[in-house]
Amino acid sequence: MDIPSLQPLLIKIVLQQLTILIIVALFLERALEVYKLVYFSPEKERLAVKVEEFQAELQTLLPQVEAQVEAQVGDSAPGERIQAMKLSLSNAKENLWVYKNHVRQNLLRAAIGFGLLIGLVGVRSLEGAFDFPVPTSVLEIFRFYLFRVLDLILTTGLIAGGSEGIHNIIKTLGDLLPDVSKKVIGLVRAIKQNPT
Repeated sequence: MDIPSLQPLLIKIVLQQLTILIIVALFLERALEVYKLVYFSPEKERLAVKVEEFQAELQTLLPQVEAQVEAQVGDSAPGERIQAMKLSLSNAKENLWVYKNHVRQNLLRAAIGFGLLIGLVGVRSLEGAFDFPVPTSVLEIFRFYLFRVLDLILTTGLIAGGSEGIHNIIKTLGDLLPDVSKKVIGLVRAIKQNPT
């Protein structure tokens, strides 16, 4: 069984693939942001307003209780109201946190779904970097398609993770290969001079 070799112009291919993925991820992030604003923002704002209302009410009750303590008034009703208000505030904050977590998970599921569809269409992260020999046996065919499936899973995760993660990969490649930036600049200049 032949081992797949790296393409001769590996840096160029990887940077092209990552550039495509970062553009796709940016588009997907923006589309999901619109989805989030339309479907999830009203409820989030409602929960945030409740938190603010409980905080404001608690702030108005605290001076009253402090004044009663200083006057040594034995009425415990304001103290009980403060405890009830603190509990309500805590519950409102927890509801807001739960809702934000729910939104985050829904958006991540949507991003994974779209990333999978984009990968199925053919935008992949590693496939172009390797030169697979023509499969001649069932084992080689299996290995080739297994690589494609793994590449699809990896691409789905990269796209769903957003453009920041892909940008970090590009930065890491730049750190590992310090002369990459010079090669990229040279490549961009060459492409500008000869667009074909």
